[in-house]
Amino acid sequence: MKISITSGMSSDASLAAAPLPDDLETCQRELQHTRVTLAETAVLCEDQGEEIQSLRAELELLKRYIYGRRSERAVDSPGQGRLFSDAEAEESDDASCETAEEEITCRRRRRGHGWSKLPEHLPREEVHVDVPEAERQCPCCGETMAPIGEDRSERVDFRPAKIVVKVIVRPKYACSKKHGGVQQAPPPPSPVPGGRFDFGFVAQVLTSKFADHLPLYRQQDVLARSGLELSRSTLCDIVAGSAGTLTPLAELLGERVLSRDLLGADDTPVRALDPAHPEGVRTARFWLYYGYEAPYDVFQFHESRSRDGPQEFLQSFSGWAKVDAYGVQDGVYLKSGGRIRASCCFAHARRKFFEARSSHPRKSAEAVGMIRQLYDVEDQARELPPELRLELRQRESWPVLERLKTWLGAHADALPKSKFGEAVRYARNQWEELTSYVLDGRLPIDNNDTEGELRRLTIGRKNWLFLGAPEAGPRAAIIYTVVASAARHDLELWAYLCDVLEQLATGADDLTPLLPDEWAKTHPEHIRAYRGREREAKAARQREIRRRRRLLGRSHPTG
Repeated sequence: MKISITSGMSSDASLAAAPLPDDLETCQRELQHTRVTLAETAVLCEDQGEEIQSLRAELELLKRYIYGRRSERAVDSPGQGRLFSDAEAEESDDASCETAEEEITCRRRRRGHGWSKLPEHLPREEVHVDVPEAERQCPCCGETMAPIGEDRSERVDFRPAKIVVKVIVRPKYACSKKHGGVQQAPPPPSPVPGGRFDFGFVAQVLTSKFADHLPLYRQQDVLARSGLELSRSTLCDIVAGSAGTLTPLAELLGERVLSRDLLGADDTPVRALDPAHPEGVRTARFWLYYGYEAPYDVFQFHESRSRDGPQEFLQSFSGWAKVDAYGVQDGVYLKSGGRIRASCCFAHARRKFFEARSSHPRKSAEAVGMIRQLYDVEDQARELPPELRLELRQRESWPVLERLKTWLGAHADALPKSKFGEAVRYARNQWEELTSYVLDGRLPIDNNDTEGELRRLTIGRKNWLFLGAPEAGPRAAIIYTVVASAARHDLELWAYLCDVLEQLATGADDLTPLLPDEWAKTHPEHIRAYRGREREAKAARQREIRRRRRLLGRSHPTG
């Protein structure tokens, strides 16, 4: 079969091969057509260039998300952190220079190796490792060697958990003359209906699932290792029954958070099985409401991300809400009639500029540098009371914010489809909410505290993967509320849940002593003090790193 080559040629190629017209009117018409075609081609190329740039940025972000590090740390050259500061901030004396150099060249302190001595309260078992009797003879004279002392060393061992069956014995009493009825003590309260499992066992199941992130099917193997085989449905019934027992306490925690005028809010998706859905699974949401002045975490489950969920929960709340841009754009807070004032997260704005550094490295670095100065102020104000923190922000942060606002206005014409254009548009659209933190010394600059607490759920989600029943979401929200609130106060969760379940099952009237901070006051032996020490040591290291960086920036001013 022969194929004609000329049949595949385009009409434009044919026209290009045709002779040029010698008529002036035809030439002008052809020239006008060529101009229109070139203009359309230029627009098409520009659109395609923007799309290619956007796709490259998304590909780079995806590769960094999969293979790279998640942190937004940027390593700068000396003095880069002060490129966009005012003249007064760039001044440095000889003493600060010497201090900076001395701090930078100091050696890192070596960490220890754990306990110098194992805790005294742990039980001891002595294991004697002796010399065989045949080797106790002196090789010179043949006499039996006498003991002259011993060496003692300690090793930590582990014994698997032991499951105990409590046999409840309730004697019956009756009159020997057969008068009256039979007297018998009522059965002790149970944390779940049926009374087959006691408080310690239920507390262990909840701690393993909601604090240690161990799904129920894995707990089956752990229990079988200790000699008890239970079905997964039985463990589900334990979780469901305990959620009903903990409901009054979870509601009280929610009331305490809503009674104050400052909270943080954030959400995360979760997959829920739904046979009616075409794919068999749908996306639902867990919302977290983080109490700043009432130190509790309140989780709520909703079928979707619509505004109805937050609006229903926050209908009695009045005050500041530290949020991301979703709640502002979707009207969750703006449609509250001024009852709720939204304060957006500067970490979100910084993250968008950080993601745009591949396409616009210099401009993104300028924005990140100015936002870093705002965080430097927050680092200095961290330990101050709200009144002094507000004064420091008004004095130090406002000038930086004014420069950042002017800078954003100068780059308002950035390509809207590019990552840099998205970052500029995001900051400009939420500017009032982003800068509201300088109006109240209690407000944080970002929503990182709320996001950090939300990880208690997201880490577990990687293990249990989805919700298997419509009732599972609300039940999980109740239990997460109690567990996360207790974890914020560094409580030993098993001991706390065991006591709380027993108090609630026995019908305690006053639930205030069961609040995590109140319970910690009466049970100091169940506070994980090492967690507080670890946080303080980490915070101290971070403050020292930032202080050295500020000193280094002053000691190397740029022209």
